[in-house]
Amino acid sequence: MHLTESCDEDSPHIITHVETTAATTQDVTVVPSIHQALGEKNLLPQQHLVDQAYTSAQLLSTSERDYNIDLLGPVALNVGWQAKAGLGFDLSHFKIDWQQKAVYCPQGKRSYLWKKNKSVYGKPVIYVEFRQRDCLACPVRSQCTHAKTNPRGLTIQAQSDYEALQKGRERQKTEQFQKQYQLRSGIEGTISQGIRGFELRDCRYIGLAKTHLQHILTAAAINLGRVFAWLEEIPRAKTRSSHFARLADTIVC
Repeated sequence: MHLTESCDEDSPHIITHVETTAATTQDVTVVPSIHQALGEKNLLPQQHLVDQAYTSAQLLSTSERDYNIDLLGPVALNVGWQAKAGLGFDLSHFKIDWQQKAVYCPQGKRSYLWKKNKSVYGKPVIYVEFRQRDCLACPVRSQCTHAKTNPRGLTIQAQSDYEALQKGRERQKTEQFQKQYQLRSGIEGTISQGIRGFELRDCRYIGLAKTHLQHILTAAAINLGRVFAWLEEIPRAKTRSSHFARLADTIVC
């Protein structure tokens, strides 16, 4: 069950969409259908807070392009050994000239191969390779590649996807991102409320369609409870903290 809810401070937090999928469905694949459904109901948000399972380079760019939505959430880090070591030249150290279809390495050498390709997931990518003579003679080759004789090769996402991913990686380092992303904790509370108060994980029917109906009715019940609490001016509960966390807050060093 994938839930979408509003998080405005001056109104009750209302569940605006329910998506039901098989358990094996990857979270990242449901974002387009959620945005389409929200658009059909005129409920598209300006900013959509999601966890990392719902982000990808392509979704960051297409959400903004197709729906004018700022998809905000943690994005995958560079997993190359160069980035992990902190001493090597990962993709971020290379300068990309999209118009000239060329890439320049940290030593200023220009690539000679620019080839459009597709990833194992069928997404458009660009494969770039440098000249062997340039790489073999490079004084910092050990920081760039572990290959014995082959030149450095790079696989780059399409420009819009690449730029969206780099922007996301830089943004998640900021204090402003951490402050904005704190709002997403509300949806975790909603899931907990559904499980503890409405037996969300107990499926009463067989089949995806009937299960989806159950999820919609559960979401409607939660919404009615929240509207009633709002009208009665009952404040929203704060996020609970463990006994150990509360004890740690009271300790003065």
